[in-house]
Amino acid sequence: MSGTKLSVLKVGGSLLRDAKSYITVAEYTKRAFLENGLKPIVVVSAMKGVTDLLIGVSEGNMEAIKEVSYRYVEVAKELNSSYLIRKVNEEIEDLEKAARNLGADALTTRDIILSYGERLSKNVFVEALEIVGADAYGLDARELIVTNGVHGDAAIDYDATKKRLEEVYPLIVEKPAIPVIEGFVGKSRNGKITTLGRGGSDYTATTIASLLHIEDVYFVTEVDGILSADPRLISSAQIVPVMDYDEAVEASFHGVKGINPKTFEPLKKFYSSTVHIGSLRRFGTRIVKQLREDMAQPKILVYRNLGDRLYLAVIGKCVRRARFLVNVLELFAEEGIEFAGLEVHVNKPSLLVYLKSSLKPSTLVRLHKKLLEGGDRVEA
Repeated sequence: MSGTKLSVLKVGGSLLRDAKSYITVAEYTKRAFLENGLKPIVVVSAMKGVTDLLIGVSEGNMEAIKEVSYRYVEVAKELNSSYLIRKVNEEIEDLEKAARNLGADALTTRDIILSYGERLSKNVFVEALEIVGADAYGLDARELIVTNGVHGDAAIDYDATKKRLEEVYPLIVEKPAIPVIEGFVGKSRNGKITTLGRGGSDYTATTIASLLHIEDVYFVTEVDGILSADPRLISSAQIVPVMDYDEAVEASFHGVKGINPKTFEPLKKFYSSTVHIGSLRRFGTRIVKQLREDMAQPKILVYRNLGDRLYLAVIGKCVRRARFLVNVLELFAEEGIEFAGLEVHVNKPSLLVYLKSSLKPSTLVRLHKKLLEGGDRVEA
């Protein structure tokens, strides 16, 4: 396997629900990557819903441990692996011990508790790969991902992490097996387990890719890519085929897909890997460092109500152009939309329009068509 090309594959928790889903993703990994000459470093998230259960444990709900245990033990039983059953039970015992120490250091203990979702998931995924005929082994994020020690939303110490990753790189390249590492989890220099915040597995994946100069990172989720709008509001929302890092970061700040804003930091600082976002069917969105000028089009329309702030955000590098701003204002006048203010920044690829009142669904559909769809789209 040493002659194959390395890639990073992050498996989202939304795909991991039961034993069958772990096998499905493992089969996909073997078929789509190994059989096409790609050796993935797999970064795995916790099973769907488990992180929320573990948050409950960290708040004193000991009953939630039983549910976590049940879910992972059932998967191990369905995979018919006595080794995995034993491993899961050992991890659950350690989880129970951590939960009983909640009063000692709440922030530290909370991160220890939350880390078990990914740690258990890693063990299951390694076994699933073995079952489908792909040799695999686990790497320990607690030994490789070094953080600044901030509990709940840690930043990765890139210099220290790079040294650790370079130490295991020869093993990753030469060993004829797929390495699997838990996302979301790290350890500070002083030895305390930390977590990287919601969406932290994406951050783990891009850090590994960037520090090891790996060209492609794949985020596999339930959807085929990033959509141009919320499909619950706008049925004509389309997959955005390509974006740049800045646009993706800005989209994350406005709630588009669950990407941790820190995801693109290592890619900007070090090696600029290409991020592919999609499903087991196809990767529909590609995120690159920089786009050509002729690709500077509006990409995403966001409509949000944050309590006292109702706004539209149009995301794309072109939105700072005077001609585009004029066209948007003219469009709003045509639609009879009253707004309370506009916000545009020289360093942010977004136009924010603060609204005086909510918009009708039909108005949102027309705005999406005029701003983002082809034909009579306003000039960017």
